[in-house]
Amino acid sequence: MPAADLARAPFPDYDKADWLQRASKELKGRDLDSLDWEINERIRLAPLYTRTEVEALPPVDRPAGWQVGAYVDSGTNEEINASALRALRQGAEALLFRLFRQPSAGEVTELLQDIRLDFISLHCALRYPGQDPAELFRDLVKYLRQQGYDLATIRGSVDFDPLLDWSEPPFPPLIRLLGFVNQWMPQFRVLQVNAAGFNNGPSLADAELALALAKGAEYLQQLRERGAEPAVVNQHLQFAFTVGSSYYVDIAKLRAFRILWANVLKSFGIESAPPVRIAAHSDVASLSADRDQNLLYLTTQALSAITGGADELFLAPAEGGDTPPTPLGHRLAINIQHLLKLEAGLDEYADPAAGSCYLDTLTGQLVDAAWDRFRTIEAQGGFAEATDF
Repeated sequence: MPAADLARAPFPDYDKADWLQRASKELKGRDLDSLDWEINERIRLAPLYTRTEVEALPPVDRPAGWQVGAYVDSGTNEEINASALRALRQGAEALLFRLFRQPSAGEVTELLQDIRLDFISLHCALRYPGQDPAELFRDLVKYLRQQGYDLATIRGSVDFDPLLDWSEPPFPPLIRLLGFVNQWMPQFRVLQVNAAGFNNGPSLADAELALALAKGAEYLQQLRERGAEPAVVNQHLQFAFTVGSSYYVDIAKLRAFRILWANVLKSFGIESAPPVRIAAHSDVASLSADRDQNLLYLTTQALSAITGGADELFLAPAEGGDTPPTPLGHRLAINIQHLLKLEAGLDEYADPAAGSCYLDTLTGQLVDAAWDRFRTIEAQGGFAEATDF
């Protein structure tokens, strides 16, 4: 056939039966079930799904794109500030200050010097015993007012996770913060569910989701009992997840969580709510001492977080193992995200995975398995009481 005619020739029609026949031939007598992927006893996937057998999930309710995040966490106050400014010049859109001691009001000024907080989102996490995120928030608000910012324009979060960091959860100061941000800072979040500690690999992804759900539901319930409206709490709550080495499971995990959290909100009488806010973090434990290899790991982790629908993404510097991070390592972590935006165009889609029969199936199975585990936790008294799920 001439090349011109070949180019115009239609592709022949194939269906799943044709694929199964060819697969059986290639397996040379082995069972087709040997191609299945068993994630755990609740989740098993065939190698191929078609739209005739899989019902498409509804579109994800969230804005398209994500914020390019950068960690800022080492050195003197002046060095931390310089690192933050360098990350912004390199295109970071969200800064996460990981602080290892309580800064004074004056030190907050030093850390934020020359950073235009109305153009980016600002995130703060305290990483030491005796931390006081409420005090940090008060000092931050004082700084914002001194600089003349309109508080309503400030986006970001303070990592306040009472059931993680305190033996006696400090709910009273949290309620005061919620009342303040609800009135003055509608785009700021003062409560976070850190799900990193629940991340134990793909085989336990449904347990990870169930624990994150249960902890979020516990906050809604505990704060409602103390006079805070669940809808207000939800508006100023975000979830932080780790994405690791299981590409497809991590995509489905984040997609599944949006469906699951919407179900939890319905149980609190919240039928219409803003999309849940998800911050994704790369898995530091997956990195090696080989920077070039780490670039591949970080890229696949970024792809899974973005395809899953993360709203903010923070990638570790490309150095791993015991190697101290360098400015180049930080720059490479930011550049990975720029490539996925500018070259791959993934910021143009609210749900890049939409239309994938395989991912819709995996997402649905994760939803079902995680919901079963969540119900078991709730039957035992909720997150604070459950011991077996």
